[in-house]
Amino acid sequence: AHIPFVVVDRNDSLEDIAQKYHYPFFINEDPHTEIAMLKCHLSSARGVITLSNNIADNIAQITSVRLYERELGRKPYFVIGNAKNNEDEEKLKKLGADSAVSPSRLFAQRVNAMATRPDMENLLERFAYQKDTPLDLEEIIVPRYSWLVLKKLKEAHVREITQTSVVGITQKDGKFISMPNGDTLVTSGCKLLVIGTSQGVRLTKQLISKKDKPEELKYV
Repeated sequence: AHIPFVVVDRNDSLEDIAQKYHYPFFINEDPHTEIAMLKCHLSSARGVITLSNNIADNIAQITSVRLYERELGRKPYFVIGNAKNNEDEEKLKKLGADSAVSPSRLFAQRVNAMATRPDMENLLERFAYQKDTPLDLEEIIVPRYSWLVLKKLKEAHVREITQTSVVGITQKDGKFISMPNGDTLVTSGCKLLVIGTSQGVRLTKQLISKKDKPEELKYV
């Protein structure tokens, strides 16, 4: 996804692993220590993903990151943790993780999708999961200051202006509307699921993020 990252792990084989999998940056330290956070320039990062198989290590990492962000006085990191079961997922979330994932559950969901909707899975493999593809699928949050808030979806004219399509809307309460029609009301904080070219999705973000109604809409 062209997002720079640093791998931090206390592992004697880390250099060999980094060369094999082309890690751009890596640090051989215990991830939750202060020296590791300083070396990886955590202060300028957007988030942290902790993937230890040991729940205690993940807890230590999440706790350390939350304490570090408070010391810096910065906006919260987005933190993802690795969990073996539902109990561990809930525990990590209570301790500060924004999201907790279970590899076994993700594997089961993926296999189920492949078995029941093989054509859809092939489509996602081709367009959504790979980089440098002709199509992108992305959720775009509608900010509270957007000119589109409390307007009908058809008033955005995204297809005419950016050549993208809104195929779903996730409302602030979590309710998902699939294939919304033009009369669907756009609310503050909702997420538009948009499909189109990379450039089209980028233009759609710019269109939605404007405070005043865009000039180009006068000609649609």
